[in-house]
Amino acid sequence: MLLFLEQVLSMMANSTPVATIFVDFKTAFDQLWFEGCIGKLKRMGIPTPFLKWINNWLLNRRAYVEIQGRKSRWFHIHRGGPQGSILTPTVFITYHSDMTNYINMASSYMFADDLAAVVSGRIGEKYSLQYLDLEHRLKSLLDALEFYAILSIQPINYEKTVGLWSACAIGGPKFCLHMGDTDIRWAQEFKCLGY
Repeated sequence: MLLFLEQVLSMMANSTPVATIFVDFKTAFDQLWFEGCIGKLKRMGIPTPFLKWINNWLLNRRAYVEIQGRKSRWFHIHRGGPQGSILTPTVFITYHSDMTNYINMASSYMFADDLAAVVSGRIGEKYSLQYLDLEHRLKSLLDALEFYAILSIQPINYEKTVGLWSACAIGGPKFCLHMGDTDIRWAQEFKCLGY
């Protein structure tokens, strides 16, 4: 969180406009794809004993549904990490550690299942040129995020995804951003992790 704040404040101190896109992943932990997760962990060089343990932790779970005192049959869970587990956010962040390869036009910060992607203007250019460049790079970022969401089977909640404009100059962005069929809302303020 401190690195994120320091980057935004540093860019603003250089009179550079900064846009942060706060991405909400739809039912994030519930969408964790087991096979993809294990494959990524293996490519990262996680030792085999740990991979086996994580694989068993993910795969050997089952549940039932109870409605008005009546229980369904037990069924196996094929997707998602256990809610409330201390390991689920760690596995989720590790699973998405390759996201930076897809959104390299931004600095990205993951906080559990929340993503803050920061794009800033180019230092030393006129504000109007920074503004135009920033608009172009933000649109590229959103396209790349949508592509990544499809590849990782991790849908984005477009309605809860917002942009935050930070600049020393007066006024906010005059351009619109879209993801899917949704306009990204520009917020005046945003609470990340409740802060």
